[in-house]
Amino acid sequence: MPREECCGEMMEGETFPWWSESQIRLQEELREFVDERIERAEKLIWQRKYPLEFLKEAGRRGWLGAIIPEEYGGKLSEYGYTGSCIIIEQLARLGQISMQYVVTMCDARLIMKFGSDELKREFLPKMAKGEYLGSLTVTEPFVGNDAAAIETVGRIEGDEIVIDGKKRFITSLGVSDFYMLLVRTSDDPDLIKKHRHLSMVIVKAGTPGFTIERINELIGFDNIYNGYLDFNGVRVPRSQMLGDVGDGWKVLMGMANYERTLASANQLGWMAEALRYAVFHTKRRVQFGSPTIDLPTNQFKLSEMIVRYKAARLLTYHAAHLFDLGEDPAFDAAIAKYFNTEEGINVFLEAIQLMGGDGLTRFYPVESYLRNGKITQLAPTTSEIMKVVIYRFGLKALEPILEAPRRRIDDELGVPVTVGFYRGKEPGDREISEKEVLDLLAENYRVNPGIHMAIEDMIEESGASLESLSRALEALEDKGLAITYRGRKGNIKLARATFKGIREAKPIEEYRYIPDWVDEKDLF
Repeated sequence: MPREECCGEMMEGETFPWWSESQIRLQEELREFVDERIERAEKLIWQRKYPLEFLKEAGRRGWLGAIIPEEYGGKLSEYGYTGSCIIIEQLARLGQISMQYVVTMCDARLIMKFGSDELKREFLPKMAKGEYLGSLTVTEPFVGNDAAAIETVGRIEGDEIVIDGKKRFITSLGVSDFYMLLVRTSDDPDLIKKHRHLSMVIVKAGTPGFTIERINELIGFDNIYNGYLDFNGVRVPRSQMLGDVGDGWKVLMGMANYERTLASANQLGWMAEALRYAVFHTKRRVQFGSPTIDLPTNQFKLSEMIVRYKAARLLTYHAAHLFDLGEDPAFDAAIAKYFNTEEGINVFLEAIQLMGGDGLTRFYPVESYLRNGKITQLAPTTSEIMKVVIYRFGLKALEPILEAPRRRIDDELGVPVTVGFYRGKEPGDREISEKEVLDLLAENYRVNPGIHMAIEDMIEESGASLESLSRALEALEDKGLAITYRGRKGNIKLARATFKGIREAKPIEEYRYIPDWVDEKDLF
C-alpha cells in the first residue's frame, strides 16, 4: 500500500535536529533499500530461510562499519552510533535479521575498545564490509542475567586458552563467523568478589571441539537461528582474548549500554510497521456504515500508539547521540530499552485489536511483532534488570531535582510550607542535647507526621556533630522517647519520636490544627 495513505510523513521516519546530512541521507537510502526488499523478506519468513543476504548486502554498502573508524574501513565519522541505530531501525522492517546486526555491532565495539592492534586489523575491516559476522556468547543453561556466575571454563595453558562448557540462547549461531565468548578463568573467591574471575575471548567458527548442540524453536525469530553451543576442549590462541585475563566483566559492561540502545532502535522498526498496518486496516475496514478509523475509540488507540512510537524514538536517538558525544549512557540506554520493549508490546497489542481477527492471522505481519517483541523484553537483559539500573542510576542522575524539601509550620497559616531544600551540609562540631534532638523530632512530626527524619537533615538543622547527635539519639531510644533506623553497618540513618517522646516534647496544643471551616461544636 502507498505509504502516504497509511501513516503520512511520520512513517517516513522523522529526523532530529542533531543529525548530520550523512545520517539524514543514510535513513533515506535505507528506507528505499528496505522498501525494495520487503516482499523478499516476507517470503523468506514463510519459507523459514535465514535472511543472511540482507546483512551481507548491508555490509557491501558499508552499513556494518557505522561505528568502525575509517582507518579500519568503517564510517564512524560519517554515520556513528546514531547511524547504527538508523540502520537497525530500518533493517528491523525486514524481520529479525536486525538481531544479528545488534550482536555484530556490539562485537565491533568490544574489539575497538579492548582488542589488540592485531585483532583490530584482523577483524574490523572484514566486519565493516559484512565479511565477518559475530555473535555474543554469554548466557548458559543455568545462568542468565547473573552473568558473573557462568560455569564455562577457560583454562590458561601457555599461549592457549582451553574452553569447556556450554552456552544457550545464542542468536545467529551457525551463520556467524566468530563468537565473542565469556569464560570463567578463576575460582579465587577474592577475584570473584572483584569480578576479576572472567575473561572474554574470540572463538572462530570451525575451531575443533566447538559445535552446535541444539537449535531452539522459539515463540518468535521465525527464520533466525537461536540455540545451544558446546565447547569440548576448544583451544584458541591467547592472542584472541580481549584485554587481559580477568577483564571479562569490564569488557562485557563495555558493550551492555550500546546493546540496549541498539535493541531499542530495533523495536522502533516493528512499532512503525505495526502502526502502519493498524492505520491501513482501519481506513479500509467498514463497519456500521463507515471505516473503523472513524470510531473515536479507535482514534484514541491510534493516538496512544503514536505517542508511544514518538517517545520511543526520542529516547533511543537521545541515547545514541550521547554515544556519539563520547559518553557511555547507562541511565539513558536503560530507559530507552525498558520503555521501547514494554511500550512496543502495547503498540503491537493495540494494532492487533484494531485489526480484529485479521490481526491474529499470520497473513499479516503484526502478530509476529508481538511474538518477537516478547523476546526483546527478555533479551538483551530483562525489563526487570532495566528497572534496577534505572533506579540505581536515576536517583544519582536526578539528584539536583530530588533535594529533600525543608518544611516549617507557617506562623500565620499554621500549616506546613516549604522554606527551602536540604543541601547535604557537612556535620558541625558542636554538642547537642537530648532535649534539642527530641524537639527536632517533635517538630518533624508536626510537618511530616508519617515519616522519620534523616540524620543528615538533623545535622543541617542543628549544626551538631554526627557523634554527638548519635549519642543523643541512642539515649533517647533507651528512654523510649525515640526510635531509630540503622543501616547495614549499624549506623543511624533515620529517627522519629515515639508517642511518649511527642508528648514529652510539646503540649498537645502545639500539634493541634483545626481549619476555620470546622464547626467548633463538633470538636471534643
